Amino acid sequence: MRKRLKPVRDYGSKKKIVEQGAIIKKGKGLIKAALVYPNTYKAGMSSLGFQTVYKVANQINDVACERVFMPDPKQKNTGLKSIESGLSLNQFDIILFSISFENDFNHLVQLLGEAGIPLRSPDRNHTHPLVVAGGVACFLNPEPIAPFVDCFLLGEAECLLESFFAEVEKKTDRNFFLQTLEKKIQGAYVPGLHASKHPFQIKVQYLENLDRITTATTILTSGAAFRDTFLIETLKGCPHGCRFCSAGFIYRPPRIYPTKNIYSAMDKASGKTDKIGLVSSAVADHPHITDICDYGLKHDFKLSFSSLRADMLTDELISALSNSKVKTATIAPEAGSERMRNIINKKIDEHDILGAAKRLVNAGIINLKLYFMIGLPFEEDKDVYAIVDLTKKIKEVFLEASKKKKKIGTITLSVNPFIPKPCTPFQWAAMENEKVLKQRVNIIRQGLKKIANVKVNIESLRKAKIHALLSCGCQKAADIIESAQRNGWTAAMKQNKAYCNFIIYQEKPVDTHLPWDFLDNRVKKQFLAKEFLKAKQEKKSAPCPMIDCKICKTCI
Repeated sequence: MRKRLKPVRDYGSKKKIVEQGAIIKKGKGLIKAALVYPNTYKAGMSSLGFQTVYKVANQINDVACERVFMPDPKQKNTGLKSIESGLSLNQFDIILFSISFENDFNHLVQLLGEAGIPLRSPDRNHTHPLVVAGGVACFLNPEPIAPFVDCFLLGEAECLLESFFAEVEKKTDRNFFLQTLEKKIQGAYVPGLHASKHPFQIKVQYLENLDRITTATTILTSGAAFRDTFLIETLKGCPHGCRFCSAGFIYRPPRIYPTKNIYSAMDKASGKTDKIGLVSSAVADHPHITDICDYGLKHDFKLSFSSLRADMLTDELISALSNSKVKTATIAPEAGSERMRNIINKKIDEHDILGAAKRLVNAGIINLKLYFMIGLPFEEDKDVYAIVDLTKKIKEVFLEASKKKKKIGTITLSVNPFIPKPCTPFQWAAMENEKVLKQRVNIIRQGLKKIANVKVNIESLRKAKIHALLSCGCQKAADIIESAQRNGWTAAMKQNKAYCNFIIYQEKPVDTHLPWDFLDNRVKKQFLAKEFLKAKQEKKSAPCPMIDCKICKTCI
């Protein structure tokens, strides 16, 4: 086994990129596994989950794991070939799909079709690669792609891959392998075993603690979204419990990486790059984040953070950003009104938001990006007007601080329609209909169109509707995905209008059976239902204390 430093071709562009750390394995008898990120090279190489699977799989002696990404549609005859050796997708023994986002479910089907592999699991035989899928999108709700997948590995890779490949190495008959896999590996889900729909449960696998774990960049590349940046995860999960966000519930209780592990990861980055990205859903909640920043700056790294809460923005964090010459910071108010922030359990107030904006600009970070959502459960028009009002207040603070610096940057709003997510308190909620969403988009655009240095980016409402179907659908959604590959999404959804409207636009009673109820993600459904009721009552809940909590019963 050797690691490579050389130019490779990015599927997503015509330019060449440089990688450090790609793993090349050669030899007879190796299990050839294609690790597929069903999106662009740029997106896949920015995913720590994808990079972790690559590292863990290649640490297994008899496994050669190679990467495959979506080909560039602008380039002819690129084919589905691996980065490491150029093997075609259908030449591998196993295809491992790593899926972070539900909107990539349809890409899985597209890639199988382009590789000449039968789309449905029952139509494959011993001559075809074994099709396996995992990633966070799968352990939220695997059902929309279940008919296309031979088996799922549900949970964190460190808990599953070694045991899985140990079973593969036994070289048993394909059918026997699949029929016995669930009994041998907790977290394995073989959809073909459950056609009779009898009650069953799959326990999603999580690491008990992170004492011996470091999650960081394996391959450093100039082609990732954060160019030549060495990413390090600081904690898994989020203690704040925003009711729309899966990370705050499926990873309960949040687990913190030991500070020494993070220091060690920084040491490995030394000499390869001067850029470190600290990532998690709640970077600032690491109890030693100040020490971590000091260590990074002391070793001449430029630091950036994946997310920052306005109420957790300490002087030390701002100083780290400023010293790293960061020019854009992101704040996620999510909602404009205090009422809506109570409903979604976003425990920050206007004072926190305005104070954060002022302090960031005073520190020389002249551009702000603001994340907002529209169409949230129980939202009214007045709550959308509040987004406009809050943005104007931020602009006033922003302008006052910018004048002192004699340089005015830009405020960019990223506005996204709410999409219900499995395993959250809002899993029973409906997505707002497209007509209402368009009206609310218009409120924001009209309210801010005359405000200088403010840009508004709106996520496609059509894509959001598809995303909602892929997030919350059952196995019937697989028929729609397959139809969309042939006829396009508009025709496929129109043909299945009643089903799509039910999944996307209808609120469900909390005692409704949901497609993903067979997954044990640790947090009890009753707890989520209580949180949904609190949202209706506009009540906030306390953050997860991370230890010794018996409310959601994940710690006992």
